[in-house]
Amino acid sequence: MYDELPDSRQSLLGLTAEGDEAWLIRGISQKLYRCPGCHGEIGIGEQHVIVQFVLRLGGTDHHHWHHRCAHELLVPELRRVRSVNAGESGRGKLERRGRRPAGRRGRRAPRR
Repeated sequence: MYDELPDSRQSLLGLTAEGDEAWLIRGISQKLYRCPGCHGEIGIGEQHVIVQFVLRLGGTDHHHWHHRCAHELLVPELRRVRSVNAGESGRGKLERRGRRPAGRRGRRAPRR
């Protein structure tokens, strides 16, 4: 269902078993990376998937995956996977989400 995603307009968002958000974002490599799925190289200029984790307890972490490895190994382990607008998965936005623990996201301070 999501085999062609992420692309330049759509990203994927799912939850890990620990409750962390996993954002799958399309990327073009600017340097040499190693895929955590197959431990193979991702060459310079190669299209791949950046998996940005927004941790439930706060903070972020990211890894670079081959497109095929992400869809075969990572996506089946995620819950509630859905397509989101690629504008929502910008690096700055995800890092800001990681600064707030999950219990505080999307809630306003109580009125006094």
